[in-house]
This record gives sequence, structure tokens and C-alpha cells, in this order.
Amino acid sequence: MNEIEDELRPSKVDIQRIYAQSSQRWSSHARESYLQSGFSPESLRLRNMLGNVPAYLGHNLDAFREQSNKPEFDLHTKAVSDGLSVLYVSGESLWSVGEGNCDLKEKAMPDQIILGVQKSISCSFSDDDRFANWPEFHEHHKTQSKDGNCLAILVFAWLYVLSARWVEMQQTSGTCAAQSNERMVYLCHQAEWRDDTSESLLDTIDINLGVVSNDAARWWAAILAKDEGWRAEIERNDSVYRAPWSTTSISAEYQFRLRRASISQNSFDSVSSPPPSSDVAVGYLTDFYLLHNAGSQCSAALAAALTFPFLEKASLPLPTSHDACVRTQIATANISSRSRSSPSPPSSYVDEKDEILQDFRLLPYYMTLSCSRRGIESLLCNTFFDPHIPCNLVGAWIQPIFEVLDPLIANKDYKVLAMVLGRQQPKVAALWTGAIITGMERSILQHCRHGFIAIDILAAAWTNTTQTFLSLDPQPLPDYDRIYRADECRLLYLAGEELNSRIPICPWRPFGTTALSDTDICVRTHANCAGGHYLRYASWSWVLKNGANVRDPGFCCSDTTKHSICTTVDDSIIPDKYKEIALVNETISTMATRSIFGWLRSYGWPAAEKVIYSHSWLSEGSDDESDIGSKDDTSDPGKGKFTSDKFEIITTWLDQCAKEFEATTRH
Repeated sequence: MNEIEDELRPSKVDIQRIYAQSSQRWSSHARESYLQSGFSPESLRLRNMLGNVPAYLGHNLDAFREQSNKPEFDLHTKAVSDGLSVLYVSGESLWSVGEGNCDLKEKAMPDQIILGVQKSISCSFSDDDRFANWPEFHEHHKTQSKDGNCLAILVFAWLYVLSARWVEMQQTSGTCAAQSNERMVYLCHQAEWRDDTSESLLDTIDINLGVVSNDAARWWAAILAKDEGWRAEIERNDSVYRAPWSTTSISAEYQFRLRRASISQNSFDSVSSPPPSSDVAVGYLTDFYLLHNAGSQCSAALAAALTFPFLEKASLPLPTSHDACVRTQIATANISSRSRSSPSPPSSYVDEKDEILQDFRLLPYYMTLSCSRRGIESLLCNTFFDPHIPCNLVGAWIQPIFEVLDPLIANKDYKVLAMVLGRQQPKVAALWTGAIITGMERSILQHCRHGFIAIDILAAAWTNTTQTFLSLDPQPLPDYDRIYRADECRLLYLAGEELNSRIPICPWRPFGTTALSDTDICVRTHANCAGGHYLRYASWSWVLKNGANVRDPGFCCSDTTKHSICTTVDDSIIPDKYKEIALVNETISTMATRSIFGWLRSYGWPAAEKVIYSHSWLSEGSDDESDIGSKDDTSDPGKGKFTSDKFEIITTWLDQCAKEFEATTRH
């Protein structure tokens, strides 16, 4: 191997070290997960991910509560397909970038959050048996494991609750919902009803609702309809938009059939019964999951519902054998939220109910993350990211991860898959379970296995996670006349020209250092600033139609470290030098290196880095030094710049990769 090839390719020792660290960490996650019979309560606790995230539309913000009318937000539309559009509400995040005496103090970044869509998400049942038998909690003091699942039913219920909450946040106080531009309405479609004489059908899913009121029965008939049974909508800019969690329920091959414990099983007025508010609906939901002993499924179903704004189509587990786990009618009467005079329910039931009610109170914060354009996606991708892994070692880091995960995927062991991913990033463990329930994990895993890690630094700030090396603090200069390339990237992003104003799509840090004399003038200006320059989230503001910005401090999290995880590679892990590791595919490292150096050297290369830009990883295999030299101005080796036509091709290709990556998501 010649000297040029050695400049970018890491040593075999470094490859073995990173490979061993990754392999041992993820193998450990798998071993521990196999020992668990079910999920831990902590792994399904959605609130673990909340950092300084603002409530959706500034809900309950003091500045908005003082106004007599609802705030008028700055809204924008974006065309998608088939003449449809997505409605966004504008905001702005403020970032602290330094404390020195220079003029580089803060950076404002405009952003948008999804407000409305014009197409409901279609649903079908998955063609595999994922979570056919829900594993329940590993700790048996709460609930006992039961055959079957009712995940899809609970997901549909949460989608309604989220949508109703969405409408309520935008309704003007005192306005009749039926006459308002923000409304919940029932449509004509309803689920069918069965009685004791009805036969079981292969394409029919029978649902036992227990003792429910007429209003509750009408609601269940709507949310489990074969087509759209309800709709949440607003009118903005002369167009009608639906809630981002709107769904067409199930596809044609199956239908729900309901049963209730009542003399007149379907005696309700489908015209006069209005859709329930979000708090009433969550009461119906609570009664159902208590009846079916499905407390842990309810939390997982909410996590699944939060992924819907990112999906074109959701694929949900087929409900199975749920009647087998129905609690007795006596227990149902005792725990019903409608029964005020009944005896006190068991403490485990109270715990389940308290968990769900707490999640209901936190819905506005979950809704913001759910409607952040790449928020949920980036949080899941972040599980595979380590900010300390350099770009040329990404392959050694990623490959052993999928050597652990691929057998689980091939065997459709979704329970262990969710547990392994949740152990690596506990903050989003519940989200991983939700993503696997809806099938979203397929595209996430497919992109991450190639090193394509989606970035949303705002979602990272709102969850106290790290999604890019730019979020790390700067390192002391390695020498008085050099700077780490990772810090060079950060300064270019904070103070550079137009080509560097977009955050790099590659989260992996570049290796090595650059002579300060070879850097951009903005880098030389700020390289020695007192305290250095960093990228730290400060606040979020909602942008109003009149141009005003209203600051939102976000969720008050008393403990920002309790559920965090250290993703730093463990240098104490020493690879066994006598054990042969698998041959590491260089493709992932090559793409990551091309991507970050393409961003870093957008305006050209210093002549001193000829050994890098001549490397086959960047020049696509060209080793014709005479061809390279003809493009290099060697009259001033210290100042000469090299701009390769091939590198422009690479940059174009990387941009196309990013577009294709975005095309796999809904927005």
C-alpha cells in the first residue's frame, strides 16, 4: 500500500479497535435482551425523550394565554404531489455560539413545523407476525403476559386523540365546533356490529368493547371504520387541511366488527352524537385497555401514532386473540373511569391509568416532535451515531452493528430488535417500539446500514441528544498554527460563506488537522477566540403573522441526564489481536469521507492536501498523478487551491442521495 493510500485509510489497528468496540457493545445489548421475557416499564416511557421541546403551537404559553384571541402564526405551504400541499407554521431557533470578544455570539435558524396535511395516511395490516403476541412487561408485578395483541386498535384511538387535541388547540374560545373553521366531524363510515348469533369470519376482526355508553360506542364505530370514519380539519389560506395524524383506518382485506355488553348493542343516534373531545376520548381509550389488560400496549401504541406524519402508509400488527385477555365484568366495573361509586381498583391498574394520563398531559410536547419535519426520523437514526467516530472509520463502526441486528431482522424477532435498539439509546426506546409497530423501522435501518444518518439538530436539542459532531465543544488547537478539521467545519458553518451555510448532511467528523494558513479567512479570524466557538441551543420562538417572535422556553425537564446514554466509544476495550475480525467493507467509510470533505472543501482544496484529494476514495479511483498535477497551481504550495471536476460530480451525487433519502419520508 503506497503513501497516498495510507493518508485516508485508517490503520488495521484502528479498524480492529473500533470494530471490537462496536461489536462488543451491540453484542452485549443482544445478550441482555435475550434474557428478558418482555419490555421493561422504563423502555416504554415516552417522556424520557423530552428535553427543552416547546409545546405544539405554544400551547399554554403565558404570552398567548394573555391574548383574547388565538395567535396568528406565520404560515407557509409546500406543494407535495397530485396538487396537494402541506401547511407549516414558522419558528426560529436561537443558538449560542461563543462568549468571547468577537462579533460571533449567536446564530438564528428558521425552521418549520407541520401544521396540516391534505391526505390521510392509509393503513394495512403487516404481512408478518410482528408482535402477534405482545410480550408485556418483564416485571410481572404490573401485568401478566397474554396471548394476542390489540395494538392497531389502540393506535387508531391515539390518532383520534392527537387529532382532537390538534383541533382544540386552534379553536377560538366559545366557538361552536360545527360552525368553526377548526372542527372534528364524524363521517358516514362505521364499523359493523355483531351479536351473540353472528358467525366468525376470516376477514373480520371481532372487538369486545365491554360495557360502554352510546357515545363511546359511536366513537369506536368511527375510529374502527373500514374507511375514514372521522376527520379533524382546519381552514387556512382558503384551503382545508387535516390533522397530521389523519388516517383511513384499515385497508380492504379486513374489517372490524364490534360487540358491546348491552341489551341494544347498536342503539345510538349516529347523526346527533357529536365527536368527543380529546379528554373524553382518552377516557374511552383507558376503559378499553383496562378491559383488555393492555396497559403496556397503550404506551407503545402512542409511540407508534407519533410516527404517522412521516409515513406514506402504515403497516400495523393484526389484532389477535384479544378476547382471551378480557378482564372479568366485575373487574371492568370496578376500574371503569365512569364508575364513581365502585370499590378502589388494584394499585397496578391505577399505575397503568396514571401513566396514560401523564402521557395525555404531555401530548403537546410529543406533538411538536411528531410534526418536526425530520424529528422522529433523526432521533431513531441517532441510535447508530457516535460523534467521536471519524468519517474514515464509519464502516468499522456500522458493520458489526448489523452483524448483530441482521439475524434478528431475518428471524423477525421484533421484540429483541426493539430491546437492543432501545438499550443503545434509552431516550428513544419507546419510539423504536412504535416505529417497529408501524413498519417505519425498515427504511430507517436500510439507510443507517449505509451510514446515512438523518440529522435534525433542533430535534436533538429538544431531546438532549447529539446528532452531529458540530454539536461537540471545540478542542484546544493542536498547535499554534493548526486546527482540527472538525473545528474548522464548525467555524465554517457558523461564519462561512453560502456553500457552508447548510449543515453538513454527514454527521461523522473529518479526521486530522489543517494548517491555519490554508483555511478560510473566517476560520483564521475566530480560531483563537477566547473560549472557542460552539453550537448550543438557547431557545425557540414562534413567528407570528405580524412579524413578531414569541419566545417559548419549552418543556421544563428537571433531570436532563437521568435517561441519557454515553455514546463515546470505550477505549478500554482492547481487541483480541489473535482473533480475526470480518473484512470491513470500505464503501460506507468512503461515502462518509467524500461527503464531509465535499462540504468542507466546497470552495476548493489547499495544495498541501493533494495527498487527500488524490486518494482513490475521493478521486473515484484515478491515480494519474500527471492529470492531478496539471490542475494544481504549484507556484505557491502554501496557497494553491485544487478544484476537481470529479469532486463536483461527487457533491452532486451526495445531494441526490439526500433527496432520495427525503423522498422515502412523507414530507
